[in-house]
Amino acid sequence: MTRIRCTTGFDITATGTRGYHRSRPMPYRDQSGQDVSDDAIWQRSRNQQRNWETINQVISLRTLPENISIPQRHDDVWSFEFDVPNINDVAWGADVVGALRFDANDVPMLVDLDSRPRTQAICCYGHDANTWFSVMS
Repeated sequence: MTRIRCTTGFDITATGTRGYHRSRPMPYRDQSGQDVSDDAIWQRSRNQQRNWETINQVISLRTLPENISIPQRHDDVWSFEFDVPNINDVAWGADVVGALRFDANDVPMLVDLDSRPRTQAICCYGHDANTWFSVMS
């Protein structure tokens, strides 16, 4: 089992807000502790959850991640960790997380939440990188 950290500038707050707006009465508190009391706040909470779901789907293209931590915000970045049963599933040549970088690169994300990237897609390479994968153990 190998522990990997994903760090991103996109707001991937795990709010638990799913489904359609009318399916849940307001006001309520989402899983991140935000008070959802109107349509605009619901939409923001849902979009944060959508970004969280997107990054998990990208990771799941190569492996079934286990022990996924809840994303934490530190300054202007969010990070979370997860385990992969076989590091070779996410490697690309000598880069032990190269397949994750390859799969995630250019995946569209929702912006104008609390995120800082100006681009609307994940970038894992070069000076414009806004999402990073690193091996923890």
